[in-house]
Amino acid sequence: MAENRSTFEFKQFSLNHGNPGLKISTEACLFGSWSSLKARGKCLDIGTGCGLLASMITQAQPSSTVIALEIHPEVAKVASENFNSSPFKERLQAIEANILTFKSEEKFDFICSNPPFFTNHLAASDEAKHMAIHADHLSPGDLADSIDRLLSDEGEFAVLYPADVLALFEQSIQANGLFIHEKVTIHSNPSSPVLRIMACGSRKKSPIQHKRINIKNDLGDYSPEFIELLRPYYIIFPSQ
Repeated sequence: MAENRSTFEFKQFSLNHGNPGLKISTEACLFGSWSSLKARGKCLDIGTGCGLLASMITQAQPSSTVIALEIHPEVAKVASENFNSSPFKERLQAIEANILTFKSEEKFDFICSNPPFFTNHLAASDEAKHMAIHADHLSPGDLADSIDRLLSDEGEFAVLYPADVLALFEQSIQANGLFIHEKVTIHSNPSSPVLRIMACGSRKKSPIQHKRINIKNDLGDYSPEFIELLRPYYIIFPSQ
């Protein structure tokens, strides 16, 4: 299965990704950078895959620790290998676990997830890919219940979803007394439809802030806002 695996080189760490599991996407990197700015304290990454979000958090927040959960054994092994070679390895822990049965004595200050999102979709031929992209392994309702169970009273959460699945997630969190207070729509360019929505929230209800970010401008170059978010991570963007 490793023949399709490759290495994504960031400024301060590198990650093996691909088989088993999905390759790192631009939207996931954008979400990782955005959510890392909100992370603090004891963090939980649900469905870590190769360990992208957890790695970005530990780079951005030197005082934070991250427990990264992954249900698929082979993918969890990849994350663990990536963490062992990370300069932040003392603050990273990959655990093969199902979030629905995962238990923790302590609550988390920050919970993030780039969860599976295809509902009622044709089955993927590769089992690892199927588990990474299908919501039948972690429904929006299950994720909402898990966040409610593991989030501290003052904690925050962040998720990345397509717009239609985020709507389902919102319905579920409201029943648990959780509220979204910021949404950022991701677009390929200024004239493209919404690709994904980054959302964060907490147990406190407040007016929702709506923002937008374009990955590229009309000329096909990376947008200034994208560059600023990914500058700490992408080698192609020189440090200022």
